[in-house]
Amino acid sequence: MNDPKKSGGAPPQERRHNQSLRQVFDTAYAMIEPFFDPEQGWAGHSLEHLAFRVVRENFAQLSSEEVHTIVVAAHRVYIERNPARSAHLRRPGELKSQRQ
Repeated sequence: MNDPKKSGGAPPQERRHNQSLRQVFDTAYAMIEPFFDPEQGWAGHSLEHLAFRVVRENFAQLSSEEVHTIVVAAHRVYIERNPARSAHLRRPGELKSQRQ
């Protein structure tokens, strides 16, 4: 890893702008990861649409956009961590905002 002190460069810039989402992401991911698993589906369909509801119910302080951001990020993380088990999932760009 590059050490900014040794290379004379500036420390890496934090890319995340919403630290409150980062703080809840790990907990939210643990709650919704099973919805992306193909063995947890129903009649060959994933249950990823339920992830929106679970995040919304457990993190009521989040806006609809923030819930969507967490679910899309979790979706991407699942695909990256489970490439052989994610072919059934839509690509993250295909997820639409789910509002109630």
